Amino acid sequence: MKLWFLKAAGTIEDEEIILKESVITIGWAEFPNLSHIKNEEQVKKLMLEKYPGMQEVRGCAWAGEICSFITKVKKGDFVAVPLKSKNEVLIGKVTGNYEYRQLSKFINHVRKVRWLKTIPKGTFEEEYDVDLNSPEALFLIKADSQKLSGFIETKSLGVLVEELNFALDDLDFLRERMLELVCRLAETDDIVEVRRIAAEMEKMLKEK
Repeated sequence: MKLWFLKAAGTIEDEEIILKESVITIGWAEFPNLSHIKNEEQVKKLMLEKYPGMQEVRGCAWAGEICSFITKVKKGDFVAVPLKSKNEVLIGKVTGNYEYRQLSKFINHVRKVRWLKTIPKGTFEEEYDVDLNSPEALFLIKADSQKLSGFIETKSLGVLVEELNFALDDLDFLRERMLELVCRLAETDDIVEVRRIAAEMEKMLKEK
């Protein structure tokens, strides 16, 4: 369980979207689906293809942030997002893996979160020794487990019911997707295709 700092939205409108949709984003919406990304070198290659004149140092830093968002931020980690519309830092708990979802011109690359609370920006900077004006978009904050446990609040019945409904929706989606893959298995005799479908089913089950 870790705490990440993330500048997650480009505009006030995008900020409203991440709050409404319960997601975080790393930006870089000009890039396609990044589900295949395993390391920083793959991200750097994409960057240089799109921006051939990019400086090496800057490209490495940005590639590291994108790769961390996809591969290093884990479900169960906390994330601190400074708001543009308020003098507050929003605290959330990551609940999903990387997804490619086109929510706006700026928001394509997302992770699901459960928003927990807000902390005044000044209080957050002092307590966690963080410069909110840092040029970095994503970095790890040093915080002990006692501080992190303070983020978790007692949930109301309404929140619990809402989370249960989300979980049921996820199960319905998983059931439909698995049935679709089973039908594809029944229709093919190609061993390569069978293995690919089986691998996809295994990946879905592990993510859930």
